Amino acid sequence: MPRVSVIMPVYNNAAYVQEAIQSILNQTYTDFELIIIDDGSTDGSAYLVSLVTDPRVKKVFHQENKGLVFTLNEGLDMATGDYIARMDSDDHSVPERLSIQVSYMDDNPSIDLCGSAITYSIGRNAKINPVHHEEIKAWLLFHCCICHPTVMMRNRMINRLGIRYDVNYPHAEDYELWDRLASQIQMTNLPINLHYYRLHDGQVSNQHKVMQAYSVDKIHQRQFSRLGLQLSAEENQIMHDLIHFRVNHMDYNSYTRALGFANWVLEQNRIHQVYNQEMLNMVFSRCISVLPY
Repeated sequence: MPRVSVIMPVYNNAAYVQEAIQSILNQTYTDFELIIIDDGSTDGSAYLVSLVTDPRVKKVFHQENKGLVFTLNEGLDMATGDYIARMDSDDHSVPERLSIQVSYMDDNPSIDLCGSAITYSIGRNAKINPVHHEEIKAWLLFHCCICHPTVMMRNRMINRLGIRYDVNYPHAEDYELWDRLASQIQMTNLPINLHYYRLHDGQVSNQHKVMQAYSVDKIHQRQFSRLGLQLSAEENQIMHDLIHFRVNHMDYNSYTRALGFANWVLEQNRIHQVYNQEMLNMVFSRCISVLPY
């Protein structure tokens, strides 16, 4: 039985899928299975997947497209490793990725989920995501700060909690899962680049912006309900300005509205104790000061 199960859904990524697969097969850590699930591709991706002969690869082919959430959950059902790693079919993992994450998880048994920094293109600086659990949890009120294809999770945690991706949050199913898990497990992002994340027109974030935004809004509503809050249209707009670092310091009204909103939410958090107060205050300060992580 392999120590790591890597789940790679594929849908119409013929231009990139071979590179993505090879980046896993070329890992310096070799005790893994690669579960590739082609979800009814129509561009030749399935044929390219069928050519892979490495015995560590398990291949599933859907005759019709069933959607990413179905495919991810199918991968979770198939995974037999101690650890489950995610991989997208249009990205590239560095050769040491699995080795570094397995070593970290072995050495830190209290951590159930481990992501990493990412690089959007070769030659650019790595984007380092929030590292420590309470920092991650606080930022999750604002952003999905764990990059899905960098994640490694403990299989026993997934089985213990009965974890599956939720079909009710299309195109933000990862963000919903991290938010759901944040109060139940310990998470981290390693501050080193383990993954090259490809930007292209065919990405979900480009093709399904409206539906993704709707799902993200639902997640935010759930988060604020834990604080005993239901935001008005005006308060939602202030939150969106904070999320997108659009607070105008030269506009007194914009600045004071954002500051008042932050203080209101922080007071509610003192009552409900959902987030670490110091971390939540830090995140609000960075959003108001336009200082992304």
